[in-house]
Amino acid sequence: MQDEEIFGRILQEERKSRNYSQEKLAQLAGLDRTFISLVENGRRSPTLSTIVKISSALDIRPSELFTTFESRRSDLQVITEEKHGA
Repeated sequence: MQDEEIFGRILQEERKSRNYSQEKLAQLAGLDRTFISLVENGRRSPTLSTIVKISSALDIRPSELFTTFESRRSDLQVITEEKHGA
């Protein structure tokens, strides 16, 4: 699975856990609904400022999205463990 797909799936799960439609999330984040759809489907990579807007709309810290991303991307765990001597 590509990074964009992993991030998109995480975003979709967070959105659905709040019972937000793509339209509602887009409205809260000041983005277009089609952009939210493209991100969730792994077809677009949001910029850092966009991730901050989306996180704010979901009432979570951007770091929570990245932590979840890191936990799902197993090769990142291996790199981190090697750097820290685990």
